[in-house]
Parts: sequence; C-alpha cells; structure tokens
Amino acid sequence: MEIAIEELLKLMLKFFQDIDKQIQQITAEQSQKDLEREDILHYYENHNMNAYDYCKYGKTLKEVQEERRKVKFDLDRVKCIRDMLTQKYNNKMITGDIIKTLKELKAIDKRQANPKYVNRTNILEELKTEDEQIQK
Repeated sequence: MEIAIEELLKLMLKFFQDIDKQIQQITAEQSQKDLEREDILHYYENHNMNAYDYCKYGKTLKEVQEERRKVKFDLDRVKCIRDMLTQKYNNKMITGDIIKTLKELKAIDKRQANPKYVNRTNILEELKTEDEQIQK
C-alpha cells in the first residue's frame, strides 16, 4: 500500500509541476491552427479559383477547423482543472508539501530498514546481571 501512495504523490507532483507547461503547449498548438486557418482564408480572398480549388481548400479549411476545435476543447479542460485546483491552493506550496512528504516517507523507509533503538531504562542491564549471577 505504501508504494501506491508514493506513486500517487509522484503523479500529483508531476501534475502540479507540468500543468502550466501543458497549457503553453496546447496554446501554441491552437495558435498554429489559427495561423493555418488564416492562411487558407487569405488565399480564398486573394486568388481566383475554380470549383475544384474551392472544394480542395474548403475541405482543408474544415479539417483545420475541426483540429482547432479539438485543441481548444483540450485547452479548456486543462485550464479548468488548473484553475479549480490553483484557485484554492498555491501550486508552489502543494509541490513543496508533496516533495517534503516524499522525503519523509523515504526517511521512514530507511529507518525501518536499519532500526536503531536506544534503551531508556536499566531493565536489560538488570536482567544481564541476574543472568551472570545465576551462571556463577
């Protein structure tokens, strides 16, 4: 069970560290689709075309628009997730807490692997003394 918790914490850390990068990547992809759409529309505006060209460029425009819609949908979803989580919490605080928790879990595992105990009473020494007296 501990492994599952650590894996979950690692996934959460990756999510909070990468969410802004994901938004930037998706935004760049949307901008690229906007530019492609604008290029096609400007071509329509500035060139005389026959029916075949209208169909060809119209089909490409529709494909670009459909791709743009998918990208925009992805962007809206990622922004929604980010905004809902970061409005309530500070991203840096969350990532700091997750990193601290992972370090503490690692320290606990290390202590468990090499347990050390310092006696707090003299009870064991008394037992040893009794054993020594019995053996004599």
